[in-house]
Amino acid sequence: MSIWKTRSLDYQTALRDIAKSLVRLKRPERLLKMITRFLARELEVSSAAILILDPEKSRYTIFDSKGTQKLPRGLFRLDQDHPLIRWFQTKDKETENLRSCIERSRIQSILRKPALLKARPQLQKDLKEVDRVLIDLRAEMAIPGHFKDALVGILLLGKRFNRRPFSQTEIHFFQILVHDAAIAVKTSEYHQDLIERNIELEAKKKELEERLREIEHLRKKEQSTYYEIVKSLAEEVRAKDSYTFGHIHEVEKLGIMTARELGMEMNGKRKDILSAGLLLHDVGKIGIPDNVLKKPASLTPEEWKVMRSHVDKGAKILEPLSDFKEVAEIVRCHHENFDGSGYPRGLRGEQIPLEARIVSVVDAFHAIVSTRCYRKGRSVETAFDELRRHAGTQFDPNVVEAFIRSMQKLLKQAGSPL
Repeated sequence: MSIWKTRSLDYQTALRDIAKSLVRLKRPERLLKMITRFLARELEVSSAAILILDPEKSRYTIFDSKGTQKLPRGLFRLDQDHPLIRWFQTKDKETENLRSCIERSRIQSILRKPALLKARPQLQKDLKEVDRVLIDLRAEMAIPGHFKDALVGILLLGKRFNRRPFSQTEIHFFQILVHDAAIAVKTSEYHQDLIERNIELEAKKKELEERLREIEHLRKKEQSTYYEIVKSLAEEVRAKDSYTFGHIHEVEKLGIMTARELGMEMNGKRKDILSAGLLLHDVGKIGIPDNVLKKPASLTPEEWKVMRSHVDKGAKILEPLSDFKEVAEIVRCHHENFDGSGYPRGLRGEQIPLEARIVSVVDAFHAIVSTRCYRKGRSVETAFDELRRHAGTQFDPNVVEAFIRSMQKLLKQAGSPL
């Protein structure tokens, strides 16, 4: 009688305990080591080893081995074309059972019956190669662990000390065990891949945030430059005509006030555009000769032609500045009339930018109430009457009413005329 006692193992309980470990252990390395230790101890085999695929090197190596004849880690490296790897990766209906679990005893039994292999010489060659590999690996049995169609690893079991063959129940237990271990390994890989992707995404997010900060910094710098240009051009206008300089600052204040009354969103870029349009609508007067610009008497038809050219001159001054294209259009259109009778293009109604329609109203109002060298300024009420009289022809009626409402609010708050 053998000195080795046969242990009775409750495989259902063992599977249940290992399943709990699958859930509990987040690192598959610990699980695989636990499996080899468990099998070497409970099955009393000479060795229990696990080959695992290294995805980066596309080969299988000994991950862990236990027992009196355990295999050194790193000693065996099985590439994709290795006979054992090919055996478990090949799909063949006739040898499906052999490919789900291969035993040396089974191989020997088949090879002793050449009649079975006469029609399949390649199968005979493959079995002999697999048998030699198992001898080299000190294994009596090999069970593959697949995840979907991928061979994740292989469980190798050595000789039993009691020499008793493995039962079908035990083989089924090994197959379930290896299958679950393969799932755990793959799940861990996916989890690690997800972590790495999250790290990569976090790095990209930080990079994006840094870029956005840079963009915001550039935007603020650009905005600062924007206002410097506006200021510089306004200074040119002041040097040309001191009245116009005072005039444009009043127009800016009244124009922003009117836009808000119309319900326009006066934050960010749109306010910047309107503000620049209000400040620079007369910038083209830089190119108007002083004898026309400062003439105290009425202008001749030819002089009016020269004076009217200031809208195109102003637009051309601003056109080279890419950020001022919308401002240039406001400058060009602020003398267009709502009924199409204005200049320079005879635009009408909604064809005229709303900002230009606002400039037109507040510009006219300020011109009416301001004192010039050739006439005295008139009252606010007179200016309101003039605006209403020309609403629908020269001016946009909605803008006129919004302007008057906002002016009335301003006068009421101030408690005195503008």
